[in-house]
Amino acid sequence: MMSVQVVLGDRELIVNISGLEVAAILKKEIKIPYASIVDVQPGSFEFPWTAVKRTGITTNNYKAGSFVIQREKYFLAYHDAHKIVILNLDGAEFDKIVLGSEAPEQLANDIRSHCRLLQ
Repeated sequence: MMSVQVVLGDRELIVNISGLEVAAILKKEIKIPYASIVDVQPGSFEFPWTAVKRTGITTNNYKAGSFVIQREKYFLAYHDAHKIVILNLDGAEFDKIVLGSEAPEQLANDIRSHCRLLQ
C-alpha cells in the first residue's frame, strides 16, 4: 500500500509518497509553497465518475495519483473519502490536493497555522 507523509517545513509543505504505487503515480514527493495555499478544508471528497486519470490508481476504496476533474488538476491520495483534507492551490503544479488523514481536523489546523506564520 502507498504511504503518504505530510511534512510541514518552514516555507513549504512536502507530501512524501512511498510504496509500490510510486511507479504508477510517477512522483515521490510534491512540494507546495505555503504562499500557494489558498484554502485548507477537512471533510469528505466525492470522487466524480467524470474524473480523467493521468497517472495513478483507482479502486473502490483507494484513490491515488494525478487526475483532471472539471478542467482542474488534482492530486489524490486517500483510502477513506470521509477522512480527508483538501488543499486549494493557486500558481502550483496542482489546483487541488486531496489527502487522507486519520486526524483531518488536526492536519488542516497545522497547515493553516504554518500558512499564517508567513503572512
